[in-house]
Amino acid sequence: MDRLRVLLVSDLHGSSTAFGKLSNAVKFYKADVVVLAGDLTGKALVPIIKDGGSTEVTRGISKYLVNVLGDVKVVGDGELSNVMRSLRARGYYPVIVDRAGYEELVSSRERVREVFVRLMIEALEEDLGRIEARYREAGVKLLLMPGNDDYPEVASYVRRRASDVLIPIDEEVVEFNGYYFLGFGYSTPTPWNTPREVSEEELRARVERLIGEVDQQGLGRLVLVIHDPPHNTLIDLAYQLDKNLRPVIRGGEVLRTHVGSKSVRALIEEYSPLMGLHGHIHEAPGIDYVRSRAGVKVPVVNAGSEYSEGVLRMAYLIIEGGKLRNYFLLRG
Repeated sequence: MDRLRVLLVSDLHGSSTAFGKLSNAVKFYKADVVVLAGDLTGKALVPIIKDGGSTEVTRGISKYLVNVLGDVKVVGDGELSNVMRSLRARGYYPVIVDRAGYEELVSSRERVREVFVRLMIEALEEDLGRIEARYREAGVKLLLMPGNDDYPEVASYVRRRASDVLIPIDEEVVEFNGYYFLGFGYSTPTPWNTPREVSEEELRARVERLIGEVDQQGLGRLVLVIHDPPHNTLIDLAYQLDKNLRPVIRGGEVLRTHVGSKSVRALIEEYSPLMGLHGHIHEAPGIDYVRSRAGVKVPVVNAGSEYSEGVLRMAYLIIEGGKLRNYFLLRG
């Protein structure tokens, strides 16, 4: 069977820098297909209040009040573009408003959501447009899906954005070069009550229906692209949190705990796919193996994420003859 070179990334969370690096990645890594395994959009809307830092506008020069998670500063026209660029690089969505516009956001959760989703989709359109142009030139496909943090409107946008280069795979089975990529971007419940969460039972039932679209012989060439990693593996170890959602520190170290999906693990044990590609747990990049009931050691991979630092984490995977022959964990 032909060799297939796969570049796995996940959890870019709206970082323009991470998306920019992904658009350039195929220049440096000779991949046949890139898999973006969920969580495309960022987590915070940042209002910038025009003339909010001063009661006067001196010599026609506007001032802007910027509050990023409690870090408040006033900037002028000359600094504004750099501030907005820096926010987008970290996965935030800046929006310039006057004082009345800011008060409207403060008083209306619906208005915040409306603006937030609009900016997410506008940014994603720009980022994916750049990727689409460069990947088409390079002859590379991008298989992508939303994750648990992405709003339903974003998931709908991704489906509409399908092209010859951008291939949505959420709750789809897509054949590529003799291999089947099954995508599922929802996660099991998290402490943050994110937009796309399902129970363990529902996750298993919905993924199992998709597996049913692949014949028995095809299971050995099935790649499960599930945002949630399998439970009790090296790639589902997250920082342990207390009841206030703060990291638990003991002996000077942050404790970790397994938070992956038991259903994802059970599906791998039951069906012996070729491989599992995952994300969700930013701090757990790596590869591990889940032994199936048939005695097959199934590799499961998480590229990890450092999107807020402008770092693109990747896993470069070489599949040949229906097996994972080699892999490299990369940072760009």
